[in-house]
Amino acid sequence: MTVSESLHRALQYLATASKSFLPAKDDDSHTSVDWNPVSKSFETHPFNKGGLALALNLEVFSLDFIHPVSGIEASFPLGGAKHLDILNWIERERLFCKIDKDYKFELHYELPYKKGFDDSLTYPKIKEAELKSHIQLRWLANKSLELASSHFDVFSDIRVWPHHFDTGAIGYQLNEKGSSFGLGLSIPDNVSDDYYFYVSKYNENESVNVSRFSKLKNGEWKFKGWNGAALDASGKSLPGVISFFSEAIKGYSE
Repeated sequence: MTVSESLHRALQYLATASKSFLPAKDDDSHTSVDWNPVSKSFETHPFNKGGLALALNLEVFSLDFIHPVSGIEASFPLGGAKHLDILNWIERERLFCKIDKDYKFELHYELPYKKGFDDSLTYPKIKEAELKSHIQLRWLANKSLELASSHFDVFSDIRVWPHHFDTGAIGYQLNEKGSSFGLGLSIPDNVSDDYYFYVSKYNENESVNVSRFSKLKNGEWKFKGWNGAALDASGKSLPGVISFFSEAIKGYSE
């Protein structure tokens, strides 16, 4: 199991906890999570009025039930842990924290991995350097999206979506009714073998064809199966990502 797959799978415990404990929303945003740059964790929306949440801590690769005042209530190391043991721990802590809804590990989408979540699925230990690398990547994604928001009149919250494990946001320009921009960071897929930053524009939910757009200085336009701009994330700095976002957004209006 690769580091990326391990983290993506581990995020599903946050998604299923949110699905179990929070009111459902039509856009599935109740299962999305935030990136906390201070604790270096993915965090769910609060489960109760006290602010209790479940976090995937990337400093030590653990699941943490956290409280905004008292801090970590309980922690479960994931390296070497089995899926069934993780489920049992979440259920025990759910009862201890007096969450009155049952926890169920039920995904309503498929992940891009051949092996499912059988009881014996075991998470590997992840090296500290690999965790730090992913922490830096998520910080870069959040920070660059915060700065890219200046290009838009309306900008959504920055979220991490458990299905695709992408850090993403949506931007709107009020002089273009019916259009929107999706931008963020994606895991490797059929667009790129590396993590990559992306920008894609939609008119009335139809992606804008970029096949005849002028060549980008940073990144490249993709139009086979997906329309948009992509920039491989490896080795990129904040100025480089900001430059890519700015150039790609501008490219749609030229």
